[in-house]
Parts: sequence; C-alpha cells; structure tokens
Amino acid sequence: MSRTNSATYKNETIDAFEVDDNYNDFNRNQFKCVECGAQIQFNRGINKEDPHFKNWPNTSHQPNCEIELNYKRFSKQDNSNIYSIISTILPRGERLINLDSNEKKRKIRKRYFGKRSRQFLNSLNSLSWHELKELTLRTEDKKTVKLIDIIMRQDTIIEKLKNENNSFICILKGYTSKSIEVGKSIKLPLTNGGKYGNKNKFDLFIPASYVEKNKNRINTIENKLIYCYGVAEVNDYGYKIDLFSITHQVMIVEKANNSKYSK
Repeated sequence: MSRTNSATYKNETIDAFEVDDNYNDFNRNQFKCVECGAQIQFNRGINKEDPHFKNWPNTSHQPNCEIELNYKRFSKQDNSNIYSIISTILPRGERLINLDSNEKKRKIRKRYFGKRSRQFLNSLNSLSWHELKELTLRTEDKKTVKLIDIIMRQDTIIEKLKNENNSFICILKGYTSKSIEVGKSIKLPLTNGGKYGNKNKFDLFIPASYVEKNKNRINTIENKLIYCYGVAEVNDYGYKIDLFSITHQVMIVEKANNSKYSK
C-alpha cells in the first residue's frame, strides 16, 4: 500500500503534519493523490506519531501515478530502505523552514527528530554510494532532487545560510571531534582544515536542557564520520545544528563508505 507525506485538498497541496495539527478542521473524505487525483485517506500512524496519507479502501491509484510506481519499484525487501526515504522522510528534509517563533521550533522538534528520523538515517546508511549519487526523488513541492544534493558538508551549509539568510533542515555529513562543555551545554565541533577539506567551523550543539537525555551517548559519536539530520542555523556564537536526541538525529557512517567521503 503506497503512502505519501502530502495530498491535494480543495486544489491545494497540504502536508500531513498540517492535517495532524488541525485534525478537526478538515473534511477527511476530500484528500486526493497529488499525482493522479485518486482519493486517499489520512492516517496518524502508530501511537499517533507518524502522520501520513495512504490508499483509500478499495480505491487504486491511476496506472501511471508516480507515487504508485515508486511503491511498486522500491517497496520490495531489496529496496525497502529506498522506499522508506521516498515515502516518509525525504520530502520533509528539503523544505526550508522559517524558525521565527518558539512554537515553530517546538513543531520542528516534534516533526523531524523522532522515531521516523531514526528510520530515515538507518535507511540512508544502508544505501550504496551509487544509490546516493544516482537516486532521484520528488519533494512535497514537486521539485526533483538527487538524494546526494541534500546531504551537505559544513562549508556548503554555511554558504547556503549566508546566501539565503534563513535556517533550514538538512542532512549534515561530517567528522566530529571531542565534545566540549560550554557552560551547562555541550558542543561537538566538526573538524576543519587540512585533510578534512572544510574551511569553516561548525558545531553540533546540545542545549543544557537536553544534556541529561543525551549524556550517555555523547562519547559514542566523538571522532566519528556521521550523518546528522537537523536544522542548520547561525547565531552570535557561530554555525550549528542543535541536537535534541542523538538517538534520533545522528548515525555513524559505516566504515565501508569512509573512503568515498567526497560529498
């Protein structure tokens, strides 16, 4: 059964999380596939933590529907990790988010840094280098992107922050160093200069209120090549991504891929 993160509602494309946040404001019989127009249904997922759209009972997508074709192509066991990325996480990662208020930051933490993020990182870590380079995917706003293009090194992230002057969600790939206490908070600087290739300083930052939750895992991601799924931003102290949950936001890149760290 194919699933997607967005639907058409009264001629507008709408995000599953928006429906989840305003559950009683929608006529839930009026969601349609953004590709083929077939009727689909909203589902909050297990424990109401994974909002998405799925097939309406006894209703099929059109034969040429891209969402359905992707499901048939990638949902088999050999490609299940690719399908996990296509159907659940990737669309959220490409969209730029304006983080002007604490309420929006709260929603970002809820939406992007939970169990689905961990599933995404597991899937990402299992892909071959060829798949990372060649896999082309669609985002919620119907743009086509290569998966490798949303996996960024710190210099690329910093350049984008400078050019667009706006925080955004991304997948960082980089080498961490030893953690440093900053008052009651903790930061893990990424390596820069020399053989690492990055010229600019960038930190993974654990706010004081999240140190206790993460303290037993901090040393496991020191001096490692990692993927980190988070909100890239800049403040008076520099460029950073906040870590609210190491378990759900960070994955150590498998050693087999280390020699191919050219992105």
